[in-house]
Amino acid sequence: MFSISKTALAIGAMSLIFGVAAANAADMGQQPAMPPPPLLQNAPLLVDEFSSGWYLRGDIGYRFKNDVDSVTNSGALAVRSNEFEKTWVFGAGVGYKLDWFRSDLTVDYGTKATFYGDSSARANDFTAKIDSVTGLVNVYGDLGTWFGLTPYVGAGAGFAHLQAANFNVASAASVGDADSTGKWNFAWAYMAGVSYRVTGNYIVDLGYRHVNMGDITTARDSVGNDLAFKKLSSDEIRLGFRYVLD
Repeated sequence: MFSISKTALAIGAMSLIFGVAAANAADMGQQPAMPPPPLLQNAPLLVDEFSSGWYLRGDIGYRFKNDVDSVTNSGALAVRSNEFEKTWVFGAGVGYKLDWFRSDLTVDYGTKATFYGDSSARANDFTAKIDSVTGLVNVYGDLGTWFGLTPYVGAGAGFAHLQAANFNVASAASVGDADSTGKWNFAWAYMAGVSYRVTGNYIVDLGYRHVNMGDITTARDSVGNDLAFKKLSSDEIRLGFRYVLD
């Protein structure tokens, strides 16, 4: 009986050893588990600032000098001296900017400038009022930007409509009987200034403009007086605002 027990014990031990060995062999044959792939994250969106380049503008200007090359009267009295009042100009326009180059179309109204001219009879014998509408195509070149300030130069060409009214010769017997008259002319301008971007879409502009608006002749009164103005021009200080369209 003892020998049978020893035999059974030996068989059990051998079975345990073979079982453990088989389990270890099975573990060694398994491939290591692959870690799960990382969760895909949303790709960052590329945000590119876009501007169409188009802008709207509005301007107000002070015509500190209204000038004319010559003033002549077809009547008996010669014009000995002349002077214009200072006036205002208001404008609006639309434009396009590409890098350093800019172009716009502007329309401006110049308020009535009163003209005074002396004759041999008396001072301020001649008076008349002239207002203007100008439409110009302008081009500009930016000269760089420093501390947010961008100086520029420009030039423009287009049309001017001049209107002469209230022509009067105080020493003549025909006081106040001349009609108003108007004329279309070629116009040109040159300008310079500096702009500053207040925010992303708003730009303020301070500049100077000289504009030449051509000739105008008043209507003739009943005694033969009229005034012919040659090369009427204005010098302006202008404050402008531009809104950039996205």
